[in-house]
Amino acid sequence: MTRPRTLTWLCTASFINQGLVFPLYLLGIPVAYAMRTMPEEELRTMVEQAYAAFMQPEQQEMLTAYIGLMKAHGPALMGIFALRTLARFIGTLRMWQGRKDGFHIYTSAQLLGMLVPILIAGPVTLSFVGFILALNWCYLYFIHRKALR
Repeated sequence: MTRPRTLTWLCTASFINQGLVFPLYLLGIPVAYAMRTMPEEELRTMVEQAYAAFMQPEQQEMLTAYIGLMKAHGPALMGIFALRTLARFIGTLRMWQGRKDGFHIYTSAQLLGMLVPILIAGPVTLSFVGFILALNWCYLYFIHRKALR
C-alpha cells in the first residue's frame, strides 16, 4: 500500500515540529528547577529586562503571572510537554509506517497533553489557539485513517 502524499507531508511536518520542541522541553526541565531556586523579585527583574524591548506594558502583567506559574509548576509542565511530544512522535512514526494505531496514539497524546496541565496548574494553561491547532492536526490525520492498516 502506498502512503498518500498529503499524509507524507503531515508526518514530515510533525517530525520537524517534534524534533524542534522536544529538546526545548527537555532543557526546560532543569531551567524550571533553576527558576524555583531564584528569588522571585530577582527572577522577575531579569526576565523583564531581557524582554523589555519586545513587550508592551500591559504584557508585563502576563509575564509576571507566567513567571509565577513556572516557579510553581514549571518542571512538571515541561515534563508533561516532553512526554506528550515523545508520544506524538511515536504516533506519527506508526502512521508513517502505515499503522492505524499511530492515529490513536497521536490523538491520545494531543488530548492528554492538553488536559493534564489543566489538572496540575489550572485553566490558565489552556490555550484556545493551541486547542484549535491540536484539533486541526488530529482531524488532518483522521481523514487519512483509511490509508492506514
